[in-house]
Formats: sequence, structure tokens, C-alpha cells
Amino acid sequence: MGEKTEKATPKKLRDARNKGQVAKSQDLPSAFTFIASIWVLLASSKFLFDHLGSFTIMTFNQIAKGGLDTAIPELYLQSLSEIFITSIPILAIVSVVGLVINFLSVGPMLALEVFKFDIKKFDPISNLKAKFKLKTLIELLKSVLKISIACYLIYGVMWKSLPVLIRSVSMPMDASLMIFYAFLMEVVIKVGLFFIIIAVADFVYQKKNFANEMKMEKFEIKQEYKNSEGDPQIKSKRKQIAQEIAYQEGPRGGVKRAQAVVTNPTHLAIAIGYKKDLDAAPFVLAKGEDLMAERIVQYAEEFHIPVVRNIKLARKLWEEADVYEFVPEDTYEVIAEILRWIASLNTDTQYEYSER
Repeated sequence: MGEKTEKATPKKLRDARNKGQVAKSQDLPSAFTFIASIWVLLASSKFLFDHLGSFTIMTFNQIAKGGLDTAIPELYLQSLSEIFITSIPILAIVSVVGLVINFLSVGPMLALEVFKFDIKKFDPISNLKAKFKLKTLIELLKSVLKISIACYLIYGVMWKSLPVLIRSVSMPMDASLMIFYAFLMEVVIKVGLFFIIIAVADFVYQKKNFANEMKMEKFEIKQEYKNSEGDPQIKSKRKQIAQEIAYQEGPRGGVKRAQAVVTNPTHLAIAIGYKKDLDAAPFVLAKGEDLMAERIVQYAEEFHIPVVRNIKLARKLWEEADVYEFVPEDTYEVIAEILRWIASLNTDTQYEYSER
């Protein structure tokens, strides 16, 4: 197997996304949902205390009126109702925050392949191997370290606030609650900020790690484009686009955008286009035989496009590559040599390159 040095193609990234494989940090939504849950609890503390106080008073009144045996069934239903009323708003807000953060980090995604039945998922050996992967061990160590630092931060705040917390026992209820509220806010701010820093760092790491995992060999990229080229729908669509563009600009426009014109040298001429940052592989921009071949060479001279004399390559391109189709895979090496030669030119004058 060759070394994976090339960036993943859009097709590979799309296929991975369809399988649910994306750069995703579990710490990012966890950090924000932690902060959101604490914030909601503090913001709704009056609402929660009011409901808890009302429920407590009602409970004692029910027990005083009818006794414990008769009060329990009614209190059971009432307690479920109170739990539902007080928890649903909190859970709803926290869930929305989690969904929004996930959406912002990975975008819209519907990976149906994740739900497909796969017998390999029930293989105990494969599952055991997955649990002992290096990535799993790193995640475990990261979680232990994160919890340890969070506990240290909480301990630091508690140690600093301990004298005040002890004195608050003898203070009025309102004063005690304010002191405890200040203590809790300091804990939330410090731990929450720490979780956010860890989450952002983990998100950056996951993006880079995913990009490295998705890297491809040069052979894989060539094979992918070869398979795409063989797809009847893609090929038909490319021919349709080629006909429309060719009709609009003609051979002259194709040669103008070419990097080289390959000839054999008098009967055939093929204009080859390739932009490293835009195109997946070299492709044919224009081709002609006899009189049209002469015109293509004339256009090349007009636009200072290098003319390459290579009988075998010209014949192969003429027979196997239509206009706006990628060149055959087995011509990549020869064309790469030609393009390297063209890149070495430092003048606008006409050059001709002949095969040796």
C-alpha cells in the first residue's frame, strides 16, 4: 500500500458524511449544554422553589387531613405532575442548545446508513478490538484529565469560599442563599470556561485528525476518477455540457484556455486543459483532424500555446477521449511530463516539444 499523502476528494467526503463520518467533537456540545443547564437552573430557581414549596405544603396538608395511607396515591400522581412541569422547560432548553451546537459544528446531516442492519456490529471480537483502539484510550485519558482538572477548580473555589460558607449557616436565609449563589456562579464560570477551552481545542484537533484519516493515495484518486468517468450518467451529462460549450466558443475558444496542444504532427491535434487547483485531471478542450488540426495549431500559435509533437499520445487521445472528457489514466505520466516542461518555460514565445 502506498502512502496516503493527498487530500480527500469531495466524493470521498460526501460518502463518509453519508455514513455519519464527520469531524465531530463530543466535548463541544457537552460544554455548552453544561453551561446552559446550570444557567437555566439558576434563572428558574425562583420558579422551582415556588413549586417545591407549594408541593411541600400541600403534602403536609394532605397527610394531616386524611392520613398517610390515603394521601400516598394522590401525592404520587401530584409528584409526577410537578416533576413534569418543572423539568420539561429545562430539558427543552438544554436539548435545543445541544442541537444548535451540533448543527453549527457539523452542519445538516442525515446519515441513513448508520441505521442499516450490519451483522458485523454483533461480532464480539470486532467490538472488543474497537474498544481497545488507541483513539478510545486517548478519549478515556482525556476524560479522566478533564474531570480531574474540573474537580481541582471546584476544590479551589470551595477552599477559598469555605470560611464564608461556614459563617452563612448562622445568617438569615436570604443572606445564606446569596452567598451560596455567588459560590455556585464562580464554580460555573471557572469550570464552564475550562470546558469551553477544552472543547474548542478538541474541535480543532478532531478536524485535523479527520482530515488526516480521510487522506488518499494517488492511486485511489486516479481510480475514483476512472470510476466516475465510467458512470453512464456522468459521462452523458459531461458530453451534453461539452456540446453546449463547444457550440458557444468553438475550437478557438478551447485552444485559448488550453495548456498544450498535442499533434502527430500533421493529421491530428488535441488541445489539453488542466488547472492544478481546479481540475481533477487533464482533459480535452478541442480536437481536430486534417484541416481542423491545422486550424488548432494556428490557434495555438496565435495564443502562444505550446505545441507538443507526440504521435502515440495524439493517436490515443484522439481515439479514447472526447471533448471535455478526462484523458485516459495510462496517459497521466506522459502528460505530467509535458506539463512540467511547460511550467519550466519563462517566455511567451512559441515552443515546440517533440517526443524522444
